[in-house]
Amino acid sequence: MVERTGQAAPATVGFLMRSGRAYQEQGNIYQATHAYFDVLDHYAEAKEAQEAHDRLLKIAQEYEENRQLHMAKHLYQRIDHAIGV
Repeated sequence: MVERTGQAAPATVGFLMRSGRAYQEQGNIYQATHAYFDVLDHYAEAKEAQEAHDRLLKIAQEYEENRQLHMAKHLYQRIDHAIGV
């Protein structure tokens, strides 16, 4: 029998974060952001949600630094929406 710890689907959250990191390391930012947003949108109470948020902010900041302002704006807005701002 599997013990329930009160955590939000730790296997799924762990998979999403590992996937996001792998995609990000490969330069596949689109897929990475989708994995991180899945964590924020569906597992906001998980401890990994803070890391997902931080990684998304870093990606948005990199877009801004590279003058890809439309991409930065889109991510910032999506992040705000995901955290309920």
